[in-house]
Amino acid sequence: MKRSFSAAALAVALFSAPALAFTHLAGEDTIFLGKEGKQLEGWLDYSVSKEGADRYSTGASARLSYGFLDGVDLMVTVPWHGWNSRGISESGLGDASIEAKFRTARSAEWTLALRPGFSLPAGDEARSLGAGKGGVWLYGIAGTARGPWEFYLNAGFLLNSNSIDENKNILKASAAAVREIFPELRATAELSAATGTIKDPPSNPVASIFGLVWSPYPALDLDAGLKLGLTRAAENFALAAGVTLRI
Repeated sequence: MKRSFSAAALAVALFSAPALAFTHLAGEDTIFLGKEGKQLEGWLDYSVSKEGADRYSTGASARLSYGFLDGVDLMVTVPWHGWNSRGISESGLGDASIEAKFRTARSAEWTLALRPGFSLPAGDEARSLGAGKGGVWLYGIAGTARGPWEFYLNAGFLLNSNSIDENKNILKASAAAVREIFPELRATAELSAATGTIKDPPSNPVASIFGLVWSPYPALDLDAGLKLGLTRAAENFALAAGVTLRI
């Protein structure tokens, strides 16, 4: 049975735009909380994979973010996973992660940031809930805001240390666009790609994501998204919904 490892499952403004959360997207933004800013995020997801044996997965994650400095955020994420395939099902705590995001440069048009992190092998690899070992990663992020549009580019490397014979060297990249429809409502679209974790036969997952973010209050965001797999290695589809509270 295939086992997959997700290293992660996931205010101060960028160019004076309000800080928003995009929990349904694969990539990260270049928005920072500001010194001593705090943010709580929680999200649910459901996915279906028809590659090989049909696999149905559910998940719930919670993340606490803290603005250590104006351009430095610290993040702790704790996930819960559940799956079933061929009449077998498991559920439980997944691999937790600790990350930092810090601004490296800013111009009139673009903000650049780095996002290093590592995972803690809290999930049980024997039940396909974790990797069995801690992974580390480093992603570069570029973001810009132009009128009603925001654009975010992510690219990086994950050292997928594991005891379940998955590929260890994983490259990831994504490109996202965000469009303001109304002051409280934004639409999102993203294309993401990664090196596949399965060694034989090798196949790389590519997916598109579409979603909405509604902010009824300045400190509250509600978002939801639909993910569609574009290659055989990607999940056929996934649904995600999240809530973000800045405190």
